Amino acid sequence: MQSHLLHLFFDIDTGGDYPDGDEWFMAEYLFPYNIKIPDTMKGTDYFSTMSVGEGKNFWRHREMIRYKYGKSKKLEEALKFLEKKYQELQSMLEPLEKEIK
Repeated sequence: MQSHLLHLFFDIDTGGDYPDGDEWFMAEYLFPYNIKIPDTMKGTDYFSTMSVGEGKNFWRHREMIRYKYGKSKKLEEALKFLEKKYQELQSMLEPLEKEIK
């Protein structure tokens, strides 16, 4: 099931100035701030908040993902990691999404 609360954004430009910057990309997962995050998922740098103006805030989780090691491409492993992380966050949001509908 795709979530209407969880959004995934990609940043492929950040880090491009570094020698191996073309081997990484960032993925950001965003969902509404009013959602309570289970204590098991909280960590010192796991989630941060992002303000988008007009008093609206989102939880943000950022992952730096390496998809290439020199000439060895690891894109498939990177995509599996993204999917696993998305499913983990989506399973947390799924009960809330059912309440909204």
